[in-house]
Amino acid sequence: MATLSHSARLVPFQPETVWTLDGADLVERRGRQERRFPLSALTAFRLSRPRDGDRHRALTLVFGRRHKLLLPSQSWTGPGRFEDRLAGFSLFARAVAAVAADLAPPGGRGPRFELAGGLNVREGLTWVMGLLALGTAVLLLLAFTPGMAGVALALAARMAFLLILLMAVLPWLGRGQGLDPHALPEALLPSA
Repeated sequence: MATLSHSARLVPFQPETVWTLDGADLVERRGRQERRFPLSALTAFRLSRPRDGDRHRALTLVFGRRHKLLLPSQSWTGPGRFEDRLAGFSLFARAVAAVAADLAPPGGRGPRFELAGGLNVREGLTWVMGLLALGTAVLLLLAFTPGMAGVALALAARMAFLLILLMAVLPWLGRGQGLDPHALPEALLPSA
């Protein structure tokens, strides 16, 4: 049985990195170093959004909170020169997505399959809400200082009201562009 793999030289003075699907594991080899990642532990599959006419793609695989792998579709050959390996990359990315989706636990707790590179409004709004809540807490602490109680409470009340409005908007925002792992678009991963 032939093994499915993809390889690319990431930096000039290191050997080529080879990623291989070995059953339910993704194996990364660089020279004599080898790392194994079980695809059942995959939490995010992010495929880069291509620019018009560009053949460069990148796949980011996140395993838990500790490990993140970046697989490029091009291999470095010299200063400013890259070898296009998009056909093999597309086949490998499709296989990784399919195996990871099949190994995902039932109940929707599997990996997120998404398109990277776009503006994620939901994530940005969540950060704004967190910073607004922090500012509200600081102003409430300032209310205990002499002479600042009235101003601090008035500002904290206004910030808390804005925080409540933002929390009301959050459920209507989309969670980003999801991808079907068994039917990745041909425009993202062309076979030729």
